[in-house]
Amino acid sequence: MALLIIGLEIITLYLLSRKLSQNLYIVWFLLTKSRPVAIGFLSFLFFPGTVIHELAHLFTAEILGVHTGGLTLVPEGLEDKNVRTGSVAIAQSDPIRRAAIGIAPVFVGLGSLGLISYFIPGVWNQMMIDLSDGILFSQPSFYLFLLSGYSLFAISNTMFSSHEDMEGFWPVVIIITLISAAAYIAGIRITLTETMQTNIAEFFAAAAVTLGYVTGLNISLFLISKALIFGTQKLTGRTLIIKS
Repeated sequence: MALLIIGLEIITLYLLSRKLSQNLYIVWFLLTKSRPVAIGFLSFLFFPGTVIHELAHLFTAEILGVHTGGLTLVPEGLEDKNVRTGSVAIAQSDPIRRAAIGIAPVFVGLGSLGLISYFIPGVWNQMMIDLSDGILFSQPSFYLFLLSGYSLFAISNTMFSSHEDMEGFWPVVIIITLISAAAYIAGIRITLTETMQTNIAEFFAAAAVTLGYVTGLNISLFLISKALIFGTQKLTGRTLIIKS
């Protein structure tokens, strides 16, 4: 059940990341009437997540022995239909390593979300204590909480691999799935101890809760972004339609 919930949460986050970025772009474009300025705003907003995304590609490639080139963390192709907010040059490699490099930001992003979420309850409790003592804004707990929320937002909206990153990924998945199915039919099993099974179950349950928090945050921000679009259209008298 936990795996099913995690899968649904990841799909929801993926869909929201596309829509939320688009909505924020629309708001800023309506205000400035400048595509480069709107893209620059989004790049700045998501910059921490972009750094983690590109470094995940870079470090995974280096670990797997694939040569890398220049790392770029600024928007490229501002006047093109598809804008790259960051990139890293990676040499050609075999399909397995290419797939691992392409999907790396997703796993690194999920790990980062889990790490941040681990500390949030403690920060929240301290913030409530500071609030009751009337010293909220003079203590670091409030600012750490805001920073944690912003980090969850930035990472969760940039951790998904692009279509270019995923080239060759699905054929590898299909091959591995077929090999695993053949091994299962042949009677090959991986046996886990009861302790290992319990630990894995607890890990997935915790991951489902963490992603639930992040999904809830992004749903709220998505609804806010829709309200911002409506308010901006009323304010400026302009509309913008994004064609797929």
